[in-house]
Amino acid sequence: MRLIEIILIILLFLLALQTFLPSSLGRFDRKILMGWLSVVTAASIPVHALFEGIRWQLIPLYLLTVLFLVRGMFQLKDIYRVEPSAPLKAPPGRRVVAAIIILTIVASSTTLFLDSLLPVFVLPNPTGEYSIGTTAFELTDQSRNETFTSDPDDFRRILVQAWYPTDDVAGLNRAPYVYNPFAFTSGIERSWGFPSIIVSHFPLVVTHSYEDAPMSDTETTFPVLLFSHGYGGVIMQNTALMEELASHGYVVFSIAHPYESLVTAFPNGEVIYEDDKDVFDDIGGSLNIWANDTLFLVDQLEIASNPDIPSLFWGKLDFSRIGALGHSFGGTTSEQVCLVDTRLQVGISFDSPHGNLARAANMTKPFMLLFGPDYGNPEMNDPVYNNAETTCYGLYINGTRHHNFADVNLWSSLLKSYGLLGSIDGYRMLEILTEYVVAFLDTHLMGNASPLLDGPSTAYPEVMFHKKP
Repeated sequence: MRLIEIILIILLFLLALQTFLPSSLGRFDRKILMGWLSVVTAASIPVHALFEGIRWQLIPLYLLTVLFLVRGMFQLKDIYRVEPSAPLKAPPGRRVVAAIIILTIVASSTTLFLDSLLPVFVLPNPTGEYSIGTTAFELTDQSRNETFTSDPDDFRRILVQAWYPTDDVAGLNRAPYVYNPFAFTSGIERSWGFPSIIVSHFPLVVTHSYEDAPMSDTETTFPVLLFSHGYGGVIMQNTALMEELASHGYVVFSIAHPYESLVTAFPNGEVIYEDDKDVFDDIGGSLNIWANDTLFLVDQLEIASNPDIPSLFWGKLDFSRIGALGHSFGGTTSEQVCLVDTRLQVGISFDSPHGNLARAANMTKPFMLLFGPDYGNPEMNDPVYNNAETTCYGLYINGTRHHNFADVNLWSSLLKSYGLLGSIDGYRMLEILTEYVVAFLDTHLMGNASPLLDGPSTAYPEVMFHKKP
């Protein structure tokens, strides 16, 4: 729970236990103290709303606060009554006292239970030397018609969110985790089948990134990474990893692939939800679209002073160091672009199925595969790994399921019941993910060898480590 929420629970328990206090506390009457404490407790609600945000998980506490406020006002009325002959009310009986305490325990326990299931989660603190900036923009590929519509004038558009190193964040706002809350919650309800209220608190989650911060001047240029979400995923689903990479000096561009993303909310307010077609209707066609989206972004980034690209990136990107990575079908995309485009130097896939080309061709670039039981096996009997002609890593991580390879680790423990998350602790999983990804990129894209890639690590016994040659 957050700080003011914890303070609210403490105040409510103090009010519930007031009847155990002596009637006189030094020179203060107990009713005066408790009456005004109920006012202070009620006043904490607007403070909480202003600095932390109201959320439905705390409704039991909000209602209890109102009840204590009403009771406190009557206590103050008794103390400051204007009729001198009016008798003072008798103290509450044992049953009333017991009811108040039980009600407080039930309300607090209910709130804590709901918060444990649906928390306002906190993203891990990035460990790199840089602060983090973020910005979003859209691009239109005039050479490709949109496959998912019949309008001949509808060209393929993509949404891109970037995370990058910065030195100056003074006076800037920290970016929200979700930019268009209504679109996101609606997308969850439409595609995942969960009521939108389940994720209605996501707008209260803040990131470690600062909106539209200037690029760092520490280095002349920075290496470039291209990320794709999973099929039916979202652009910010791996924010923890994006922030970690940016803090280590990488510029990461996350691509939303419209109609096959859970939701794509463009800066102009237009929203495109996931198409209702089955992904397996044309898996090869979808892979071709996603790969072309990725390579189109590279093309646009390479254009000097491109007005369609935020100017903060002009002249700051090192195109001799480009890598692709992605989760699930996004990882399938990273394999594809590494195989078909010489500009891509390294690649990583998280718990990904393989396309036909990846199964048949030999990977000639350093590559890392991270798996759980949904798409891998402990023996790493994997075609990409087995056919690789250069350094390839296969990491099987025990205790995971498919969505453990994204921020979904932190979203809700309820997802374990649905088989979307494994038994591994969410923060532990994100630590493993970021440590190995940074080690791989530092070694094979930056030329700074990491001992973590020498073999199995005692620090991470969950990871079954494979490496070739």
